[in-house]
Amino acid sequence: YYLGACMLVILATQFSVDAVSRFFSIDSTVLSAFKSLFLLAGLVQGLILPLMVFASSLEAAGRFDQVYLTNVACLALRVIAIIYVLRAGGGLFAVGATTILSQLLAYTIQVPLAIRAQRGLTLHPKWIRKTVLWDMLRYGSISVGVGIAEKMKAYIYPIVIARFLTPVAVTFFAALPMKILAFPSEGIGSMTEIINPLSSQLDARNDFAKLRDLIQMSVQSAFLILAPLAAFLFVFGRELLALWVGPQYSSAYPLLVLLTLGIGTAATQCCVQSMLFGIEKHKQLVWYRLGEGLSITVLGSAALRIAGLEGFALVIAVTLLVTSLVLVPRHLCRILNLPLRRYLLQGCVKPCVLAFPMAAALIALRYFLMVNAWPAVLFAALVGGLVYALTLLFVSLFDSYRPFRLLKPDVLQVLEQKIWSPPDSKFRSMVNALRSEVSQTD
Repeated sequence: YYLGACMLVILATQFSVDAVSRFFSIDSTVLSAFKSLFLLAGLVQGLILPLMVFASSLEAAGRFDQVYLTNVACLALRVIAIIYVLRAGGGLFAVGATTILSQLLAYTIQVPLAIRAQRGLTLHPKWIRKTVLWDMLRYGSISVGVGIAEKMKAYIYPIVIARFLTPVAVTFFAALPMKILAFPSEGIGSMTEIINPLSSQLDARNDFAKLRDLIQMSVQSAFLILAPLAAFLFVFGRELLALWVGPQYSSAYPLLVLLTLGIGTAATQCCVQSMLFGIEKHKQLVWYRLGEGLSITVLGSAALRIAGLEGFALVIAVTLLVTSLVLVPRHLCRILNLPLRRYLLQGCVKPCVLAFPMAAALIALRYFLMVNAWPAVLFAALVGGLVYALTLLFVSLFDSYRPFRLLKPDVLQVLEQKIWSPPDSKFRSMVNALRSEVSQTD
């Protein structure tokens, strides 16, 4: 199945290279290098499709350590190789080929690891079954469609900007706020990979109560990470850009705020998509992802002409907020018989409210602290992190009071049980003594 998809990708690349070159009006001086790089990218992306099966097998075997280790090692190797190529005077094709081939290397290394992790795994043609192939066509075609739609959404930003503005605008948009958001969004998204197999097991047992608890706590965990990061970027994002790339680029701060709202929120909802795949209710995802891409392309192009990059970022933020907080969660909530209002309040609003004290502390700190060097930024981050940690601890300690109990996310209760067990631990005794003392004072 994936070998067939590989051939389709390679053929599509071969037939579209001239049209893509004309679409972007590639200069004749780099036209040959661009075409060669485009063909190489299509070849590598096609080969990655069947190799992804082995990476998924590693994840199914629970060997996430090997998956992440190979990815990190190949990423480090990519950085070293690109630096070497640049110092050696490599051109467009050399740098691009180094980047693309390093991605292929990670998937190639994972093939023998997957074969070793899955005992008895064989690629002999005698094990090919028509029924399995039909199931792959039925299930995999939807999955591939969702993947293609997500890739289109991810890569549509530079295409639209380059079409209507300049390559400098692409760099301004994609290399500044997008790169800052890459770390939290990819990190939050990777947390949800375990949701797929776990939700599949729960669905096989028809345990919808556990599925509801799982999705609620997964979304809460994601927002508990995103909320403090977003608060810090909202308050000190301008200073962060000025220190990173220079004061002249601090004007990208409005883009950073808008994209944090859209892309950050979308990252927290990756668990919803993973669960839909796990319980095989992901057919409508194709239309949601295609709708995102069309909205960003059509409305974003119009906004780009009228309001520039800020208008384009606003369209992206609104589109992702609508699909991530309304359309896709509503689809899952109907399946799980979970009210959407409860899902949003418990999973999204509670963790964000807990970040308010940190945001207030950062705003106050901004008026008293001159943030013009990296040590000042790190100090502000430490202060904000300390306030946030104390807020979570305070809510956990005094959850016997109704206001704090209403604000306490369920995932904190689970962490509390894990950290404070067994019940006779010294820390638990100290907490109980503190609670009783406060109650007597009241």
